[in-house]
Amino acid sequence: MSSSADVNVPTSRSVPVYKRRRRRTYGAIAVVVVVVIALIVWAVTQGSSGSATLPSFTISVGQGTVASPDSIIESQPSLAKIIPARLHYVPFDAGVTAIAEMKSGSVQAISGVGNPPATAAIGTNIGVTVVMGWGFDDDQLLVPKSVTSPSQLVGKSIGVLVGSSEDYELLGYLALEHLTGKVKVVTFASEPAAGAAALSHAIDAAYVYGGPAADLIAKGDHSLVNAEQIAKLGIPGLDVIAVATSVINSDPTLVQDYVCAEVQGSRDMTGPRAARYLAETAKVQGVPGNGSQIVTATGGYPFIPVSQQLYWLGSTLHDPASRIVKAYQQTATFLVSQGRLTSVPSAAQIAAHVDITFIKKALSGGCPS
Repeated sequence: MSSSADVNVPTSRSVPVYKRRRRRTYGAIAVVVVVVIALIVWAVTQGSSGSATLPSFTISVGQGTVASPDSIIESQPSLAKIIPARLHYVPFDAGVTAIAEMKSGSVQAISGVGNPPATAAIGTNIGVTVVMGWGFDDDQLLVPKSVTSPSQLVGKSIGVLVGSSEDYELLGYLALEHLTGKVKVVTFASEPAAGAAALSHAIDAAYVYGGPAADLIAKGDHSLVNAEQIAKLGIPGLDVIAVATSVINSDPTLVQDYVCAEVQGSRDMTGPRAARYLAETAKVQGVPGNGSQIVTATGGYPFIPVSQQLYWLGSTLHDPASRIVKAYQQTATFLVSQGRLTSVPSAAQIAAHVDITFIKKALSGGCPS
């Protein structure tokens, strides 16, 4: 006989077939939705992590009324995007400071560093490598109208930026003219200061460029010789593009694409649409207006053309006989005389810091289209 508990247990009922089918359908839809959401999340995170893995590449650049291949790159996003990195630009006023920032790791490239900072870095074993020529200094030795030949500089005083490429160039020029010790070279902390001293007649002449040069020319002074002419006499002050050696070793593809962009920027600066490209650099150069100042100033600047890169850097890798190696050895002698280096590096030591691999490949058509 069954108990009351047995009587109260409800009889089990089966779920209708149509409801079971509906539940299965809903379950399948839920699974699909979850999978789709998972795929979307994966795609988003992969895309964001992909951009996050791009290396940071900080370039130290000059500002002012003279543009550069780097300011062309910075103002042209389509050109900048061929460099596989997150680009950052920081202005520099002194090559020594830019080299110190490269040594610390905060800067990976310097656009337009001159002889003394680059040579001092090589002489003190800082990891810097020259990958491309940039230009010559634009300085002029501005003298009174009465001075028409180097021999007339005897007994006169000339102002120059202390410890700079200009300092090296002026002393080298005076040596070539057999005027060492016969001319008083007065060093200043800035070129405007040297120019102001010449304007006030505190000194007789000045080796300057830009605004100070324009002021002296307006006063009636004239150019006896300029940096490009001094370079051709065998005392070249070469501004170059230098990259941290550690980046060359760790990411040569990045360096190659950077040099390719530099080459294209150089061509844009001198091509048929140069005025347009140069005007568009006004904002990144920190110059107000429509860029007309930059178009004028850059048009006459002595940049090293693409066709002359290997002439200065050498036709073979780490060439100890290249013109830039000779220039840096001359500069090292100048730095030793100033107490900024203890010895002159050998040609082989200097040549190890000049790598033509990237510019050579760029010139032979090995760049992204």
